[in-house]
Amino acid sequence: MIIGLVLIILSWCVQVYYSGVKKIFALSLKFVVIYVVGCILLVIDASQRGQALLLILNLVAAVIALLAGFFAKKARG
Repeated sequence: MIIGLVLIILSWCVQVYYSGVKKIFALSLKFVVIYVVGCILLVIDASQRGQALLLILNLVAAVIALLAGFFAKKARG
């Protein structure tokens, strides 16, 4: 669980870097990939602990991140 949360925080740091430092306000593909991996690790953890609600919520977060990354990639070209 800790690794998943750390990856999600790291993904936000990447996105803040691209937005704040590089002034690229599009959704970073690195952000999406790291975020989804973090969510999947949280899904696995919830599954192992038998926490169905957390499993579903983290799975939904992963799917939404994938969709956002897909649409952001289409918008970039």
